[in-house]
Amino acid sequence: MVYEIGSFIRDLRIERGYSQEELCYGICSTGNLSKIENGVRMPSRKTIEALMQRLGCEDVFLQFSSREEMHQEQLCEEIVMRLSAKDFDGLEAPLKEFEASISEGDILNSQYCRFTKAMINQAKGVSREEVIRELEEALKMTKPGYRKEEFNLNGLLTYNEIVILINIANTYAKKDNEKAIEILSGLKQYMDTHILDGQERIKKYQVIIFNLSDIMVDEKRYDEAIELCDLGIEDSKVNNRLRLFPYFLANKGFALLGKGEEQRAQEQLKKAYHMWDAMDNEKECQRLIQYSKEKWNLIDLL
Repeated sequence: MVYEIGSFIRDLRIERGYSQEELCYGICSTGNLSKIENGVRMPSRKTIEALMQRLGCEDVFLQFSSREEMHQEQLCEEIVMRLSAKDFDGLEAPLKEFEASISEGDILNSQYCRFTKAMINQAKGVSREEVIRELEEALKMTKPGYRKEEFNLNGLLTYNEIVILINIANTYAKKDNEKAIEILSGLKQYMDTHILDGQERIKKYQVIIFNLSDIMVDEKRYDEAIELCDLGIEDSKVNNRLRLFPYFLANKGFALLGKGEEQRAQEQLKKAYHMWDAMDNEKECQRLIQYSKEKWNLIDLL
């Protein structure tokens, strides 16, 4: 089993032209990667998961786990579910149990724990600067060369690193849109030029495009916002993943309003409204109407 996993990683790494240093940077030493590739060392589940994510591969070998790793996976699933639902109060108990299960030197689980704490602190109203600092410190656990002053995306990324970078950009947004655009544009370029597992790419690519389009509207870069929204709309339809579809429609409508094209804008905004209405999302319907009136002076949306 170990030899098969190691061989797979080695063959895929060579096929995609990555050095050992590029692949394992921040995850494990090159010596340990060599032992994994040669079937000498039994890696942890998280290490294999991170290496294969950087290779852009599905988790095809992650059927094996110790009892402790299986329990950690269950806790991670609960944490992800509560994060998605913004149930920050309910997060604290599973996060505390998860943190207690992390062994010394387990960088990957420690990174995820630190990221989750930053999200909880953000929900509690901790300052933007402190949340950014916490997120950047979490990222540096596997990307020690990360520098916000000279931002670059050299090297390969795990899914967790991508999520942390998205949240760093979102936290910068409004106060420092230029920095947020720099990070999100870098992530979009990474997605455009690297192989990623299909489902993970779809989920994260759409989030990146939407957040970038949102900032472009705020910055009055309307043509760029429309181009991003069109990309997101097409991506949503092709992949039958429609959660962000009405948000792309709404952002395109706002960008068209910014260009003075009110009729086309209303068409997009009405589509967004009716999609949210069909999904019984009254909150977004009312938010769209209110924002259209207050920000764009659009009295008769429907």
